[in-house]
Amino acid sequence: MISSIETKAFELVCYMVTSACNLLNENRLYGPFRLLDTASRLITILEEEGVKSKRLGEIRERIVAGQFSVMEDEKVFTDFLQDLVLALIPLMEDGTV
Repeated sequence: MISSIETKAFELVCYMVTSACNLLNENRLYGPFRLLDTASRLITILEEEGVKSKRLGEIRERIVAGQFSVMEDEKVFTDFLQDLVLALIPLMEDGTV
């Protein structure tokens, strides 16, 4: 019997592989968008499997709040990405789960 987490991981890997293939002919901003979406999906899978983490939840919330800014304006999306990276620093230092 295939475990729930294996199925979810397989689906995520399929998403990543097909995204990589599709990115060959996509707008250059689509790659960062797909990576953010993958990170959000991974965090969701972990939560569904009982891995509760305040800092991962915060990252996912930030991703969900800003990832679609890619549709609005390149600068807005770029600024969002840079702010997201900076927001990771205190979460790395915190180390609490």
